Amino acid sequence: MGAVRRSIAMAGFVVALVAGAAFAMNNAEVVQARRAQFGEMSTWLKAAAERWQDPSRYFEIAQAGSVIQRDATRLLQLFPDGTAPGNGVRTAALDSVWSDKAGFNRLVNQLSDQAAVLANVTSASSSDEVRQRLVDIIGTCKACHRDYRAQ
Repeated sequence: MGAVRRSIAMAGFVVALVAGAAFAMNNAEVVQARRAQFGEMSTWLKAAAERWQDPSRYFEIAQAGSVIQRDATRLLQLFPDGTAPGNGVRTAALDSVWSDKAGFNRLVNQLSDQAAVLANVTSASSSDEVRQRLVDIIGTCKACHRDYRAQ
């Protein structure tokens, strides 16, 4: 879980940036903050995916769900106008994030909702249930990458 510990340290950085500072950041800093947010979610999701068959580690999966839910909710603040590729910032986000804001926000909210369900995993949860929750989250991530991220 070393990568998760590093991710926690990065979360502190991101929390400081997102918690009210988003309005004071320049466009490049906003892009950096959202990259960090996505990186943290990815780290936690990978850790959860490696543990789904071990009920003694389900507390870690629940923790991953909590972090992903928190980070997904914060993402809605990290795509302000002026941070699209056409604005001269280096980003993997496609212009469709801004041109289809409702669709993007729907997927972000879906991810947050799915992660909230994952956060309720307990050692009594079935491995099939945990696996399905992870599959659902991964499916949402893939849909968002397909529609809103440059490959």
